[in-house]
Amino acid sequence: MNQKSSNIHIGETKLIGKVALAPLAGTSDVVFRIICHEQGAAYGCTELVSARGIRYDPSLTRSFRYLEIQPKREGPVAIQLFGYEPGDFSEAIKRILCHEKLASATCIDLNMGCPVPKVVKTGAGAALMKNIGLASEILQASVTAAQPFGVPVSVKFRKGWDEGSENAVEFALMCRDFGAKAITIHGRTRAQMYHGQSDWKCIAAVADALRGSHIPVFGNGDVRNGCDALRMIQETKVDGVMVGRAAQGNPWIFREISIALEKGEIIPYAPIPQERADMIRRHLRELCEKEGESMAILEMRTQIAFYFRGLKNIGEYKAFAMQANTYEEIDALLARWVEEQALPLIL
Repeated sequence: MNQKSSNIHIGETKLIGKVALAPLAGTSDVVFRIICHEQGAAYGCTELVSARGIRYDPSLTRSFRYLEIQPKREGPVAIQLFGYEPGDFSEAIKRILCHEKLASATCIDLNMGCPVPKVVKTGAGAALMKNIGLASEILQASVTAAQPFGVPVSVKFRKGWDEGSENAVEFALMCRDFGAKAITIHGRTRAQMYHGQSDWKCIAAVADALRGSHIPVFGNGDVRNGCDALRMIQETKVDGVMVGRAAQGNPWIFREISIALEKGEIIPYAPIPQERADMIRRHLRELCEKEGESMAILEMRTQIAFYFRGLKNIGEYKAFAMQANTYEEIDALLARWVEEQALPLIL
């Protein structure tokens, strides 16, 4: 399979590759998206941002840290919005696309799949799958607001609310009819949250329903490596794959998936300790430059736990990382860990 033979287009933007970084609250900020793009992600998405919050933040002072994009470094990028009021989306999109530093967004993505209770209880996120009429109004309002700027709108949603109300195909057709230029389908219901198995048959049904519509479909859920990505493309016939939780602490996954989809070769990639440590340092350093050291350390604690996930005898280092307050402390911790990995195993 060769990525270059069938490029994905979102509006007028051509993606060089078929693997995207999903919106991840607390993770997919501009620093991490840049790192993932360098490793092979063809497309990225900001974490979800409240459309209402933007509407009532005229200067975008409170929202900008979540909205910040750097397309020259991170490649094509979508700004993702969530909410439940069409008017909020209209105003938020106009405000974003009139902003000097945000107008270069590739796409506006509508979150209609977030399962988190504090989001769905307002009628936003995955709750919109229970109200397809309101979802269509939000999409229509968003497309109308973005159209004068020449920016397409995409939608991310789920299999359905629960096993008794699976409506992903119907929802996908609604998205097509009301102007979406791309969709991402996560193969779990809201009731599943992130548990159980992603239903790739549902993803395949959505891809089949939109075939011929020129609307690219990204499959999401249970793509943890190059083998999974290749199998999802083959089994579901989606145009691309979107990786979420498996990318946390593992931006190298995009390198592995890119090779798998471009060449059909499964070459697992695991960074050596020094490479892992250097990536953590780079991630933290750029956060420090953007947010200041104190805020960056707080935000990075969770990310370090992800970078260390699955490694042997790592508990002590995780504990120290959670207590660190400066870049120097993290730097010294990483140096000690790398040195320990180089010691010969004593039997």
